[in-house]
Amino acid sequence: DIDTDGSGRRAGSVGVAFSKDNSAMTIIFDKFQAGVGPNVGDLKKRAFCRVNVTMSSPGWAFDVAFVDFRSYVNLGKGVEASLVSRWKWIDTKGEDIERKGNVKKVVTGPFTDNFLPHKDGELSDSKQSVRKKKSAMFQLSLSATVSADSTKLSGLVQGDAADAKFREVMGLSWRKC
Repeated sequence: DIDTDGSGRRAGSVGVAFSKDNSAMTIIFDKFQAGVGPNVGDLKKRAFCRVNVTMSSPGWAFDVAFVDFRSYVNLGKGVEASLVSRWKWIDTKGEDIERKGNVKKVVTGPFTDNFLPHKDGELSDSKQSVRKKKSAMFQLSLSATVSADSTKLSGLVQGDAADAKFREVMGLSWRKC
């Protein structure tokens, strides 16, 4: 079960897929973009999306082993973009479970290219903390913020140049509970 909210997503614009062996979860954001300056139309300087994934995996729980996300960044001189991804688990009572993770990358212009930040995850260090996650909801928050020293400068963060989709791939490490 998947639900989303936030300013950086539109209805039906977020998809979640699992690899055949469940070792990776890919989240694809259609039209997730932020921008500043005279050349970006009506884009806002910040885009935000929260994705809640609820799944049933009796006897098993997962941790995030690594995170890769791919976007296209086009920044003029004096423009900066911040890409942040945070994730956590929420138990059946709605309480946060310990061991959250995050990745943050800042890019400073001039820069124009596809951008692929990578981070190894924070794996749980005990069976007890993994066991708590087995019936929990997984929540991912993604934000992109573009800022400039002047309104005349332009900067854009969006999905990659090939298909305009913003992707986040999370490697999953499964443990039997």
